[in-house]
Amino acid sequence: METRCKMTGDLHVSQETTPLTDILALGFEAVPFAALFYLPDDKLTLLWRNSAHAVMSGSVGADISGMGMFEAFPPSADAEGSDAVNFIRSATDAIMRTGKSQEVGPTRFDLLSDEGHYVEHHWQMHFAPIRKDGEIIAILQTARDVTEATLTARLAQSHRRAATSTASVAYFSYDPVTDLFLRHDAIDAMFGFAPDEAGPYAAPFFDRVHPEDIAAVHAEVARVLAAPHGEIASFDYRVPLPSGEERFVRIRGEIATDPVDRRPKLVGTFVDLTDIETARRDLQQAVQVREALVVEANHRIKNSLQIALSLLRLQSSKLMMAGGPAADRAREALRAVESRVRAVADVHAAIQIDDDVAQIDLLTLFNRLVLSTRKSAELPDAAMVFTHPDNVIRLRSDTAIALSLMLNELLTNAIKYGGPRETAPVTLDLGITGDGVLEITVSNADLNAEASQLDIDSTGTGERLVQQFAAQIGATIDRMKDGKRVVATITMPLEPAPPVSEAAR
Repeated sequence: METRCKMTGDLHVSQETTPLTDILALGFEAVPFAALFYLPDDKLTLLWRNSAHAVMSGSVGADISGMGMFEAFPPSADAEGSDAVNFIRSATDAIMRTGKSQEVGPTRFDLLSDEGHYVEHHWQMHFAPIRKDGEIIAILQTARDVTEATLTARLAQSHRRAATSTASVAYFSYDPVTDLFLRHDAIDAMFGFAPDEAGPYAAPFFDRVHPEDIAAVHAEVARVLAAPHGEIASFDYRVPLPSGEERFVRIRGEIATDPVDRRPKLVGTFVDLTDIETARRDLQQAVQVREALVVEANHRIKNSLQIALSLLRLQSSKLMMAGGPAADRAREALRAVESRVRAVADVHAAIQIDDDVAQIDLLTLFNRLVLSTRKSAELPDAAMVFTHPDNVIRLRSDTAIALSLMLNELLTNAIKYGGPRETAPVTLDLGITGDGVLEITVSNADLNAEASQLDIDSTGTGERLVQQFAAQIGATIDRMKDGKRVVATITMPLEPAPPVSEAAR
């Protein structure tokens, strides 16, 4: 029979007639953990092991009784193999010297595979003396294979080290009750503390959060503490440092139960976003400067075009004073040039900066064009009517310039040949079809007798401009004449709207 000492866990054998291995088999064959018995001699001669040990060590069916431990389970020839031999011999020597059980691990002892090469294994082992009549006659080794847990922990540590070194990520654990703050050294550096300067508590770190951000930080801590486990805490705040610089910090974490003291802790990561935020601000400033320069450039272009318009009007006035058929024809030509310059000026007045290109709001542009055309022709508001949808339509500036010049020619001809008035206005209709095609219609009514005979496919300068610009932007133009009414329709596929940049947001 056998007895176990309650204080030490040592196994005492007192049966005189029953062989030791039979006694061990009775007591340890059915247990779920691996058990191995060996003598404390030079070879560490193996006496017996249970089935669980055979399975765990990958040696089912092998008879190892009477073999030395390192003969039955030869260690690898590298440094890890030498360490494995040393820790087993050291544990055995300590038992023989002190008579006390020994706990070892997790420690590495690789096993041979069926293919003949070593596979990494890690073990948690317990060594206990077996006594007979007060003398240690054998040693019990029990073992757990902790390879998966050990390698998983090492992989997590590698991830943490890599994250810390490459992405300014640092891990922490915070106890909101005691204020105890366990953290990576990098967190102290983020807050401008020297090593060990801040102490073990979080209070000094809270003190360095920007005064405008601290209330939100406390509110987020309170929220996640009250939420179910698994709720993600999210903090983004500024840290003014004593040196005068400002850091931008992001924390992501959740509440988890500490396996040691069973207390809920906020665990997660700190990320130093200072470089990213600084780059974002620099980029935003650069974008603002670029936008200001483009706006200023367009303002100057518009002003230059206005000067050109003034010169054209001055020349037109002189020709009006001169009189005569030649002067009248020249004045008409100058007016046509003036309307085209004005159309380009309207585009530059309506230009906006969006993402990486200059954009034009089509409704703003057409409103400007209608107003300036109406004013130039001295028409009442009701003599030229613009109808359009409510949604914003944007085009690239180069497309808008071509479209504006086309529309200017059509509106000029509609006024010239239509005799617009409140009861028979020139109309401009803007719409988008269901398949995303822009449709612009210009019509006039009540044509005079002379105009009713007009060849709408004339080859004048205005017509050539319309056709050239239509080809340039992929548009088509159709005209029809119905009695005293002429209708011109421009159709053009809309460009996809460019994405709005982060800086523009």
